[in-house]
Amino acid sequence: MKSIDRIDINKRWPIPNWIPMLLLVAAVSGLVISRCSHKAQDDYLVFSEISVKAATLANIDVNFTIFNRTKIDYEKKPIWIRAFDHDNEEIASKITTIAIGAGERKRYIKVLSKLQIPIKGVDDISRVTVEMYHAGIF
Repeated sequence: MKSIDRIDINKRWPIPNWIPMLLLVAAVSGLVISRCSHKAQDDYLVFSEISVKAATLANIDVNFTIFNRTKIDYEKKPIWIRAFDHDNEEIASKITTIAIGAGERKRYIKVLSKLQIPIKGVDDISRVTVEMYHAGIF
């Protein structure tokens, strides 16, 4: 008669020490790769001719030109627009999307409407930045 040895279900099987190290290395390398990808994407879209068209007590109109250096059409590419005063404090910021075709140059006007610091006019704004927005940890 044959005897069958059954596996003890209640027995704990320890996780080898190299598995948590492998997971940690994979997570760190994933973060590094995504960071490098974001830096490379900053070279694909070039922002130029950034200026303030008009500024009132309630909003700021920002003009800028964007040039797509790739062969990829972007339908909803997020950008981050920020306005600063002379003390380098942020007056207003906005995350918005743009659409631009491959190899195309477009001019946009975006409105910053939620001001954190009250202003009287264009003279209160020292600089405006427009950059690509990358959601994530870093």
